Amino acid sequence: MKEEIEEFIELTDKEGNKSKYEILDVIFRDDEDFAVLLPEGSEDEVVIFRVVPLDGDEVEYVEVTDDELADSIFDEFIKRIDSEE
Repeated sequence: MKEEIEEFIELTDKEGNKSKYEILDVIFRDDEDFAVLLPEGSEDEVVIFRVVPLDGDEVEYVEVTDDELADSIFDEFIKRIDSEE
């Protein structure tokens, strides 16, 4: 399920705090999309979110808390960057 996703997004956490992210890549694995996001103001820290489809064109971004899965998605992201060079 590969869809067009905005280049920048703003997410709101459970406490109502808003954070902006740049979407660096979306990786499709095991019938799910995972977004590699760069927090605003950061140059070297990325976070991995699962992209969960909702009604219509809406999606929910859920942070991946499984370190093994996050590392695996990040490794694939790095391989993509290396192959583009």
